[in-house]
Amino acid sequence: MSSERVPPRTRRASRSTGRLLLRAFPRVMGAVTVGYAVVVLVRPETMTAAIGLSEAAPAPDLALLTRTMLVRDLACGAAMMLVPAGWPLLTAIGIRVASDAGDAAIMGTALPTGEDRTAALLVAGGFGVLCALSALGARADGSPVLTPKGE
Repeated sequence: MSSERVPPRTRRASRSTGRLLLRAFPRVMGAVTVGYAVVVLVRPETMTAAIGLSEAAPAPDLALLTRTMLVRDLACGAAMMLVPAGWPLLTAIGIRVASDAGDAAIMGTALPTGEDRTAALLVAGGFGVLCALSALGARADGSPVLTPKGE
């Protein structure tokens, strides 16, 4: 292993790139949320088939309920993309995480099969964890929520 030290300019550039990526993380998670919501709003079977509630196009009442749920996701995702950094963004992320936690808890215990319950728990819970982690880049001043000592 090389014991060469990284020049200060390279460290600053690397730190700056890392902060930029961290600041973009909540916006990207919002965009992914919006994208998924749009797909499911257009084709609710994308979600209902994935969680074992229908094999093909869902019954009209299930499609209605699914679309209603995804309007919530669309609003959360849009907020994560568009609100100012700081408390507004942290609030939008908190709402998204709470929604995913609720989805994971409800679908993870109430879907018809154990396989579907596990899949829903992993997907909703995993996405909630990713959104929660995105809060690390949500500060208004651009600094990470958690910073190493001395910065």
